[in-house]
Amino acid sequence: MSSKGSGAPQAAPATKPGNAPGDDLWPVLIEFVLSQKSWWISVCAELDLSPAQGHALRALDPDSPVAMNTLADAMVCDASNVTGIVDKLESRGLIARQNAERDRRIKMLVVTERGREVRARLFARAMEPPAALASLPADARRRLAELIRGIMAERGGAPMLFR
Repeated sequence: MSSKGSGAPQAAPATKPGNAPGDDLWPVLIEFVLSQKSWWISVCAELDLSPAQGHALRALDPDSPVAMNTLADAMVCDASNVTGIVDKLESRGLIARQNAERDRRIKMLVVTERGREVRARLFARAMEPPAALASLPADARRRLAELIRGIMAERGGAPMLFR
């Protein structure tokens, strides 16, 4: 009896590269990433931010104005979705909108001094590793970080948003 169409998760065929019997790295990584959603929600809640607001504040460069469409790209969403997030951050005095120098139709986002403080607290809190990672030996943490950086570099890298 097939479970196709039943909504039940389908196991990936063992014939795919990197998915040999007993090789559960990718499923474990996916599970780990998805398990961090509640962590990010609680980190943002501590600062009275929604997860999307925290993501936006994290993606903004406090030393350089950022166009709203650039923020949308960084957040991997449509520019229309960013407007509500920006409205909330602006109403709290964390960011400000400015016209672009060469095109007044383009809105640039600037992190305010208050926004810098909240962003710094967000980064500091996010840098506190979970107990399970903190308890790993330093050598194991270093090796794991090297492996993940290598994977990211192979795929074109990703900005280090918490540095």
